[in-house]
Amino acid sequence: MTASDIDDLDTAEAMEAIGKALAINPGAPQGEPETLELDQLRTVESVFQPRDLTFREGEHEAHVDVLAKAIGRPEKPNYLEAITVWWGGSGWYILDGHHRRLAYKRAKVVRDIPVRVFRGDLAQALAKAVSLNSKNKMPMSLQDKTNAAWKLTARTDYSKSQVALECSVAESSVANMRRVKRQLTKQAVTADQMLGMSWAEAQRVARGEDRPEIDHDTATERRAQGYVKSLARALKDRPHKDPEGFARALLLLDARLPGRLLETEAWADVRLSYLQDQEELSDGDY
Repeated sequence: MTASDIDDLDTAEAMEAIGKALAINPGAPQGEPETLELDQLRTVESVFQPRDLTFREGEHEAHVDVLAKAIGRPEKPNYLEAITVWWGGSGWYILDGHHRRLAYKRAKVVRDIPVRVFRGDLAQALAKAVSLNSKNKMPMSLQDKTNAAWKLTARTDYSKSQVALECSVAESSVANMRRVKRQLTKQAVTADQMLGMSWAEAQRVARGEDRPEIDHDTATERRAQGYVKSLARALKDRPHKDPEGFARALLLLDARLPGRLLETEAWADVRLSYLQDQEELSDGDY
């Protein structure tokens, strides 16, 4: 299976594919490298990327841009902090350093990229990815933290205090996640399937609720992707750094716009996540 193939799989399928590859090739044939080529750095973000970057394109673009400028010219690059990798049976997977990989690609640096090898099994690699990313310079939102805590609860044997410490959430929230995990287990949901759920989705399934179906037709999606690219190029992370100013700008553009956005199907999950974030904060998360 190629790198692009596995990155296209959902979480449960990717975990199964990695498990099968490890059974065949448990150890890296070349030992533990200190550098790798760019095309040897594999990603499977559904497993090893605790941040949801799907709707953070501007912030993501700005972060990669800063890193690429720090690397400089490909003829004489300034190498960044080593990327943490883990042997997954069919190649080296990035646990921490997804943005650095993209920055090297943007800077056209393809050789001798510094890496740091992590040793451990699949569950330990998952936990390490969460731990490293929670300390990363690109901050995790409260939703990212609760989703990361859910991943550790679903797929590792970490204690409540360990999960709370690694993900900066309250132990009471982790206790609630453990209750949901027990309920999902009774419903014959596997740990790998739980890993592929967000915390909000896990709660819905445990309650027996169906996820609301949102039909984003092809034309709408194509237009949306065009808006994303234009906004990310023009504004980068400024809306994230100055949400008050950006919110005010939307009002000045058209006072009806914020209300209309909140009424859209596209923002249905945004409304739900916001309410859940407020509930988590009231429970004592930090």
